[in-house]
Amino acid sequence: MPTLRPFLALALPVVFAAGCASPAADTAAPQDKPTYTVDLDASGRDANAEEPAPAAAGGSSADPVADDPEAALGVDPVDVEAAGRKAKKVFNNPAPKNFKRYNAPGVVKVTKYIYPKRDIFGVFTDQARNQIADRNALAKKVGMKPNMIKSFFGWGAPVDPNWARRIWNAGAFPQLELEAHDPAVATVASVAAGQEDGYIRALAQSVKTANVPIVFSPFHEMNGDWYPWGHCGPTSKPESNACQVGTTPAQFRAAWKRMHNIFKQVGATNAIWVWQTNQIGARPQVRLKQFYPGNAYVDWAGTVGYYYPKKGWYASWNDIFVKTLKEIKKITKKPIFIPEMGMEPSKYRARDVKNFLKAVSARRDVIGFLWFNYNKPTETDFRIEASKASLKAFKYWIKQGTYGYDPRKVK
Repeated sequence: MPTLRPFLALALPVVFAAGCASPAADTAAPQDKPTYTVDLDASGRDANAEEPAPAAAGGSSADPVADDPEAALGVDPVDVEAAGRKAKKVFNNPAPKNFKRYNAPGVVKVTKYIYPKRDIFGVFTDQARNQIADRNALAKKVGMKPNMIKSFFGWGAPVDPNWARRIWNAGAFPQLELEAHDPAVATVASVAAGQEDGYIRALAQSVKTANVPIVFSPFHEMNGDWYPWGHCGPTSKPESNACQVGTTPAQFRAAWKRMHNIFKQVGATNAIWVWQTNQIGARPQVRLKQFYPGNAYVDWAGTVGYYYPKKGWYASWNDIFVKTLKEIKKITKKPIFIPEMGMEPSKYRARDVKNFLKAVSARRDVIGFLWFNYNKPTETDFRIEASKASLKAFKYWIKQGTYGYDPRKVK
């Protein structure tokens, strides 16, 4: 969804090694990059430009009862009545029989993290602040520590291995979201053509040097047209960022595979690769399969989705995620992760928190989520604590599910 958003200030920048291009057979001769008119100030997906999804019958349009504390909490009377009977915990799918995943010698093995038993509760907080401190402050409010922390990196920015180690040592997966907002610096096409191999190798070396599990997602929401690396689809406006660049699905697949192969060559197998779409309601004519690089190049499949009940668009789990998950499951049986979600402030928020947390916990194929916990100046306040009602509901429902574990203690 939204873009950063300021890049992480790094204390120990990586020194990129010169002359680290991939083998000549895979490398295209550098060419002058064309001139683009991409809006570099665009902050990502413009919610107001999305196509509204039809409201589901029995969806989340009813007002909470203002003087009913249970309704304000987002707890149905049925749930309260059944509180004496402990609900059966629904854990995630185990790894398939004979599941194997290559791990380079001497690098931390991440195979055991790919199919987690319990659900991940991740968070993005203001990157201009101390994210670990803000995660800890949020943990005190909701009664559970988020076990993943997202950071956005712009193409060409060095990645400090100590950034990842600090987050891991705090009991959370570091999540690295790689973006290429300026086509004058890099495009999916230039990555696919081998023109960006030097940066990719330096990035892979940093990931390897960190030697902790790093959840890695390049070029997220590629099925939308709001990012330069996205897809110019049937309903796109010619001036959209994606249409200004014209990336093809074939280029996207080739770029992804090239990056993955370079990471493997370098030995950065501690990266957990997340193929991250946007929920298809925003651009329903754009099919997802054309962007999928193949099971050998993906660890988790993911989708981004936000609740916008005040606009009457995406107001429930069914509205936002179900059709997208069905489409993903036709493409791959990989674990599904929701790497970015949030909710606009509204009188429905407590109910929507319940709706989301119960749905994730009930799905064996969905291994967790990451909340965009940020008061975004150009849009709205997505933070869990933006209202007392939503915070109270979150604190209650996060404990009812199968969320929360320290990844460092996974056996």
